[in-house]
Amino acid sequence: MLSILNLTKTHKLILATFAFLAVLAFGSGRAHAATLNVTGGCTLPIAIDSVNAGANQSGCTATGAGYGTGDTITIPAGTVTLAADLPLLTESVEIHGAGMSQTTINGNAWKVFETGMASGSVTVTDLKVTASKATAIQLVNCDGVLENIEVDGTGQTGNANGIIIFSSNSASLDVSAENIYIHSLTGTNGQYAEGFSVGSRAGGHYDVNINNITLANVHNTLAGVNGIILSAGYPGNGGGTITSVISNATIHDITSSLIVAPFATFAAATNGDSTATTNINNITITGVRGFAGSGITAGLNTAAFYAAGLAGGPSDEANVSITVSNSLMADNLNNGVSSNCSYGDMSGNVGGVGTVNSIITSAGYNISDDASCAGFNQPGDQKNISNIISTLGPLQNNGGNVPTRALLPGSPAISAGGAVLGVATDARGIARPGTCPSVGAYQFEGAVCAASTTNAGTNASAPNTGIGSTTTQLINVLAGLLGLGLLTYVFRKQQLSS
Repeated sequence: MLSILNLTKTHKLILATFAFLAVLAFGSGRAHAATLNVTGGCTLPIAIDSVNAGANQSGCTATGAGYGTGDTITIPAGTVTLAADLPLLTESVEIHGAGMSQTTINGNAWKVFETGMASGSVTVTDLKVTASKATAIQLVNCDGVLENIEVDGTGQTGNANGIIIFSSNSASLDVSAENIYIHSLTGTNGQYAEGFSVGSRAGGHYDVNINNITLANVHNTLAGVNGIILSAGYPGNGGGTITSVISNATIHDITSSLIVAPFATFAAATNGDSTATTNINNITITGVRGFAGSGITAGLNTAAFYAAGLAGGPSDEANVSITVSNSLMADNLNNGVSSNCSYGDMSGNVGGVGTVNSIITSAGYNISDDASCAGFNQPGDQKNISNIISTLGPLQNNGGNVPTRALLPGSPAISAGGAVLGVATDARGIARPGTCPSVGAYQFEGAVCAASTTNAGTNASAPNTGIGSTTTQLINVLAGLLGLGLLTYVFRKQQLSS
């Protein structure tokens, strides 16, 4: 048991801080927040209107302390079929279904979730959206949390988009997404089809963290396809920055008669510099079909990974960086030829004269069926491997919340990876071993590294989380007493970043 007499000055300062926070927690009360249950006369549109107005609208009666910051709408199991566009989300809100396989929003060719706010936050969890008008979920100028969501493009009208998130101001925003399945998007109207897009514009910044996402069966006949695209800046809108970490993603069967960018990072520097940085861990990309770019994308090819930028004026600079580790790429074709990496400068295509720096590099343990990724020359990287596809199962439910392609016995991806800090499980939630994990989004179960094998999968040093330290023990005790588990998390996060 810790003794107050043995505490250091730092420990005493922490104790005093928690005492102060306890006074705030118990003395000042919590922020007002209302909960609305979609049932009976309280329909989903009326519930949204109530949150927007900060007052009960006809048919809805909120529970809780009253309307305030972060009101909640709960939608039970079953199907909600729209008869008109849902109201714009103009206030911060949390929308929770009963599960991505239990609660369905049938757009019925109407708009579903779309924001109309200058700032705020939106959380959407545990539901499925189908048959929407254009984009299923569009969040603008707000933080976003998306968990356990399926977007089914069947019956969709207009643009074939899954989830689109962007800023039109200089705000610094966060996006967190986990267990996302987007599929069956079909573009026919001459506009790009996009699966999951996040873009900062007008000098804004995004921090993006996406874990466990599957994008499949996306097709476009009259324009290109952006699968998962992370972009900074926008032509004519000034610069921007975006920093992204993507783990446990499966991308399969993405096709177009034009260029396809299943996993793209892009920066546009016009009237301001732009920087887009993406770190990718444990991705499986297969079944991509497309052609070389034209017009603004001339000089680029369809490829599994696509890094490009454009810069307008002579002082504008666009920086694009993708770092890939533990990823599996095969059967991705540009005009019938294997293509896994493409990067370049698009400035000349629009009369730009600025500077573009675009690069795709390896952090090790990537396996591809060609040699198009020149930067994949780190320990564990394997090129021109011919049996990747023959040792992959079909895209299907292999457990977990999103479909995956299983590694079959004999796969070169089995026990061929390196440990990545923060990626302790695969896309299904199966634990990855600390040494010799599988490459790609799926962890093969049962494989054990040979005792004599030296695997750089142990190269990921443990972060200084402070777990087990006297300081953290003290914080855990106090947090448990005060119910302030989030503060423990924040403290640890600060230690990680220090």
